[in-house]
Amino acid sequence: ALALALAVAGPLGCEAWSRLPRPAASLHAARLPRRVACDVGRCDAQGRGDTPERFNGTWACNAEVEDGMTVRLFPGYAQQLDDSEWLLSLRGWVCDSQIRSPRRRLASIALQRGVWSAVEDAGEGDDDGAGVDLSHPARSDMQRLALLRRRVSLFLTKSHESIQVPLALTTAEGRQLWTTKTNSAGHFTVRATVPQQPLLNKEKARQLPGGTWITSVATTPTVNGRVFETAVLLIPPTGISVISDIDDTIKRTHVHNTRLMLRSTFLEEWAPVSGMPDVYRNWASHGAVFHYVSSSPWQLQPQLEALLAKAGFPPGTFHLKDLHYKGRRLLNLFRSSTALKPKQIETLLKSFPQRTFVLVGDSGEKDPQIYAQIAKQHRSQIAHVYIRNVPTKKTGFTPVDETRASLARHFRGLPDEMWTVFDRASTITDDAAEMAALLKVKASFSPSASWRVCIREWLDQMDIPSLVAMCGWPFAARPR
Repeated sequence: ALALALAVAGPLGCEAWSRLPRPAASLHAARLPRRVACDVGRCDAQGRGDTPERFNGTWACNAEVEDGMTVRLFPGYAQQLDDSEWLLSLRGWVCDSQIRSPRRRLASIALQRGVWSAVEDAGEGDDDGAGVDLSHPARSDMQRLALLRRRVSLFLTKSHESIQVPLALTTAEGRQLWTTKTNSAGHFTVRATVPQQPLLNKEKARQLPGGTWITSVATTPTVNGRVFETAVLLIPPTGISVISDIDDTIKRTHVHNTRLMLRSTFLEEWAPVSGMPDVYRNWASHGAVFHYVSSSPWQLQPQLEALLAKAGFPPGTFHLKDLHYKGRRLLNLFRSSTALKPKQIETLLKSFPQRTFVLVGDSGEKDPQIYAQIAKQHRSQIAHVYIRNVPTKKTGFTPVDETRASLARHFRGLPDEMWTVFDRASTITDDAAEMAALLKVKASFSPSASWRVCIREWLDQMDIPSLVAMCGWPFAARPR
């Protein structure tokens, strides 16, 4: 399809390219720091550095983010280092707002035709093996083509490397300011130490159940005044954390079937797995913090975040994979990585060694193997593993009992009650409140707490059983 598109549209594209107006100045000159005026104060190229700085009346202006470019900031988190400082971790991406290159437009047309042909070959009225009808919704071909065009463009927009991105945390008392640079894929990461007061005193900061705060970080204004902002979770050292997969765990994707996966991704409105938002909201009401760790590509993160918000899932951080359109790589759109996902989970476990974790995934890919291995290596941190029963490429759909029996070899050495296979959210809805309450007790009362902390907790709560459980006395009935 790509060869045909190039043969037909190549001469036309070259002719159109020759008629395009040439910029008067070079691209390099356009990206030089410039002194401009902003609503928030005087902007210039001062104040850049790898460490946070106090605001001194001068912004590091986003002069290198030009018109037609956008900065996508992904939700991040901060871990508490001590009573006065937090370590903030944030990721972002600098790319074009839309496809501008004629070559990329041709590639987009070819990719759209390829996806459309593959989806049409799947036929109408297909199901995923579990009795779920996957026929096309009542939508015209024009509407489906428009949706396909928007989704495909996400993978073909140009990324920009070596772009300086100044970021700021603004409060009434001052500003924390730091600068980062994009890598060859247009992505950047920020790890900065931030005092606690600016984070908690920010006007938009609010507290969630379990002692977690949610605040925001933004870029400094661009030349035309645009500001890009995202949420940051301030996660306390102890509590409940849920590490959840996305595709086929809380979002219907059908990874086991390439054609159905392409159809649900590019031609259909995304839908959550029935009942899962209620389960996650229940856990969130007991103080759980959520980390969405998935093999979905970063290109889809804004749409995934919008889906989760619309469906009622709790806010959380995203940990996805890099994917660039090169040949058949797109067919590995949601394939689970046995190298990337464990590394991402290990980072979270090491960042919060005193927190208790629940792992939620599905049986369609590598989640059972990955979660079982992590549970064996971190027995003290993993409270439970939930695996949603979905069809696989090899066996198709199997009953829950058969799936559990086939997965038992991965969980050998772990207690049977430590992992659960379910096919409907109602299976875990019944014990969600009990599980969350148990985790709350386990997370709140750490056996390593000092006697001074034990006594203070007892004086605050006047609860002798809690004091006994917290201090880990030999005769105490320890929570499971």
